[in-house]
Amino acid sequence: MSIEYTESQLRLYEKLCRDLGNTILQSLEVTDINEIMVNPDGKMWIDSSKEGLVQAGELLPQQVYSIIYGVAGIRDFVVSQHHPRLEADLPCYKAMKNERFTAQIPPIVSGPSFTIRKRSESIFKMEDYIQTGRMSKRQADVLRDLIKERKNILVCGGPGSGKTTVTNALIIEAINYDKTQRFLILEDLPELQCKALNVVAMLTTNDVSMTALLRSAMRMRPDRILIGEVRGKEALDMLKAWNTGCPGGICTVHANGAEEAIQRILDLSMESGLIAPPLQLLSQTIDAVVSVTRQGNQKGFIHEILSLKRYQNGKFDFEKLD
Repeated sequence: MSIEYTESQLRLYEKLCRDLGNTILQSLEVTDINEIMVNPDGKMWIDSSKEGLVQAGELLPQQVYSIIYGVAGIRDFVVSQHHPRLEADLPCYKAMKNERFTAQIPPIVSGPSFTIRKRSESIFKMEDYIQTGRMSKRQADVLRDLIKERKNILVCGGPGSGKTTVTNALIIEAINYDKTQRFLILEDLPELQCKALNVVAMLTTNDVSMTALLRSAMRMRPDRILIGEVRGKEALDMLKAWNTGCPGGICTVHANGAEEAIQRILDLSMESGLIAPPLQLLSQTIDAVVSVTRQGNQKGFIHEILSLKRYQNGKFDFEKLD
């Protein structure tokens, strides 16, 4: 299905293509390239699964500013000294396919910079993870059981570790198990891919927070609530939602391991103004933590799968499932 653009959209999109330049546009079409980064010093770096991080030239500050302001204008955002950060997605036009775009300008950086993170063009299934050595047969069986039993799963890992692609594989398993489920997907930027028959995907805006989306989702008769990434006080609302009649949730969080992921959720929950961490609620809600890592230039390796058992003697007890 072709997309029809207005004349004003075409002008904006064409200008953005010119500003991005051939190197970036061509990199967007190379399947093994994951991210394109321009640092405040103007140096451009490209991260690929074959070669890792490679410097790929330099951009002048005015070109970087033009790119940032171009994306902001297309998405009706304002970037200025008072609003020096931008999180948006590129349009779907020519080489661009709604990639995640994160940018900063002074005074929070010494010069304009941005990162483009590409969406995965293909969805990896459990079998793909097993065949490529990223997941053992035992780990796949454990994850399938967790999905079948509608356990709440926290997927953790560092930036670029492959958390989203693993989550997409878990979503496929959930759909295969029960095609009649109603999925509510909540994200800041569209990255999760769900082919369910009954699905509603919602995105945050400058005026609508993840907390607001979670509260709306609870009134929309969800079977599973999936969250692209929790990174604020909405962590508490997520725990409450999963704990009150809506099990089977999946969420990602930036953390290097299970214990760090649990502590991260507690810390984020405290941002809601709690006077004490919700230890009991968390121990009753999070059933399993899946730790994802990179190995060299490759991402999406399952390091371990742990079950969160209980909180006692000042710490959480985990049970290794894989």
